[in-house]
Amino acid sequence: MVYKGIGVRFVYIHGEVTTPPPPGTQLQMAMNIQVSGPPEVMEELVNVPFTITVSSIPPSISITIRGLLAIQATSDDVKRVSSQLKSGTVPPEVQAIITQYAVFEAGLVARELGIPPTIPLPMAQQQPQQRGPPTAI
Repeated sequence: MVYKGIGVRFVYIHGEVTTPPPPGTQLQMAMNIQVSGPPEVMEELVNVPFTITVSSIPPSISITIRGLLAIQATSDDVKRVSSQLKSGTVPPEVQAIITQYAVFEAGLVARELGIPPTIPLPMAQQQPQQRGPPTAI
């Protein structure tokens, strides 16, 4: 399916550190994404409200983001998406768009809170220096 336009607007962003993470502990993050209400449908536009909550294990941080996903499409596509949402099924493309924007925004909020990235960064491997026979010039 090809959409004419897609927009994401965040209407509420909240992040807090409830307790400082224990030193040397790798935080595990849990993310929950929900379509949080009925879609607002117009002729060639559907607004999908959503809520994202991110929490850490062990409990250390909490992030909540609420927003609207606006999809501009043909009237047939708008009817299809809105009927799926009203029946309780989130179309995979809608879930993917919300997830893509949400993960990025939650990462920015976590960085502002001073939380290190949850993806371990690769360590540069040092190769042992091997001494070969001296070379003649």
